[in-house]
Amino acid sequence: MGGDEIRSALERARGFFAARETRAGLVGRSLLQASEPHDTELADHLIREIRRRTRLDGSMGGSLVDTAWAACELMDLGCLRDCAALVRMVGYLLSRQNAPGHYAEGCSEARHRDGCCHHALRGFFSPAVRDVEIAPLVFPTGVTVSDEDDARFAASCFALRAVLRAGEDRRNAVRDHASSLVASRCFRAPWERGTDPNLFFFALGALVHGPLADRPRVAELLDDAAARQTGDGTWPDTALFHALDTISGTTAPQVHRIAVRLCPYLCAIQRPGGAFDATENEEWAVLAVRTLLLAGEMPA
Repeated sequence: MGGDEIRSALERARGFFAARETRAGLVGRSLLQASEPHDTELADHLIREIRRRTRLDGSMGGSLVDTAWAACELMDLGCLRDCAALVRMVGYLLSRQNAPGHYAEGCSEARHRDGCCHHALRGFFSPAVRDVEIAPLVFPTGVTVSDEDDARFAASCFALRAVLRAGEDRRNAVRDHASSLVASRCFRAPWERGTDPNLFFFALGALVHGPLADRPRVAELLDDAAARQTGDGTWPDTALFHALDTISGTTAPQVHRIAVRLCPYLCAIQRPGGAFDATENEEWAVLAVRTLLLAGEMPA
């Protein structure tokens, strides 16, 4: 695909984000080097709004997923790791590690064989006790996880990503969990095993932020993701923008190749107004722009 087509797509996206007074609008403008003079003030306002909705325990309504997403929002808005609101949110997430109801809790013959029990995996984050059903669980990236165990796995990975982005891999429990997860078979080769490929991307989306010692294994996962792209660059049975959320979290060499293959598809689905879907989903537009930029094309 020619650079002119990608630049045209980015220019349309610039128009889409121009007047949007939201976090996604602010991030989109920043990515496209089109920030407005008032964006600093807007960021401060958005940070205050997130802080206002935070409970005393640091959570967003007691939800693991909502708290992890809010923590990532704060970081996207420029909050440093020692920001009081972010510290409280991350503290809540850490308090849920190994809590009752986590994904690897318990053991059965089948789970033990697949390495998906507490004998093989440790350190998962719990969204709720087992008596409370959390599925179907809807994520901000546009994917819904309907199976109960899968939802607990996905929620934990979502929390792990926020914790790692906040620099908490310095904690032994977090570092050990990331290392046991990257070595696990429980989410690998979903296309061969007939499991949900979205879980592969949930795990990968966290692990790309993990300890340096785990990067060789993460590179193997990225190679697998690249190998599973179809002719148009997408993945079978996978929520596209959820996958884009994963790859946009790293600048590893494999990601450039993945993004290059996705560019024609993203340019083809972009609408005249700059959005990438009929509902004008701002989060998805940010992810599409990040992917186009990762392909090596910078805004003029």
